[in-house]
Amino acid sequence: MKPGNDAKLLMKKTLRKGSNLDEKPYLCKVFRYDVKQESIYLVLKNDEVTALSLDAIYECSIRESERDTFCTGRIKERYHNESGKILKFEIENGFYKINLKSVDK
Repeated sequence: MKPGNDAKLLMKKTLRKGSNLDEKPYLCKVFRYDVKQESIYLVLKNDEVTALSLDAIYECSIRESERDTFCTGRIKERYHNESGKILKFEIENGFYKINLKSVDK
């Protein structure tokens, strides 16, 4: 995964009682991948960082040439800096990949 890759966050489960599942996909770009912390830093494109819940499990899909890489995890931090609207996404179950050529067959 490289900086600049397109990414999409989709809520899979809410952890707060009484909260509704947010079905809206949030479009991002990969800013940085921290292997040691197992975290992906994402730049949120069109929405405000407060639109995403810190009390939810999200699926993150990252577009890499001819395949998508998926993982699930939680947003641990959300803030603004000179690079934009940053989300720190902590990976919980590792990555899995789907090869788009083999899926289409």
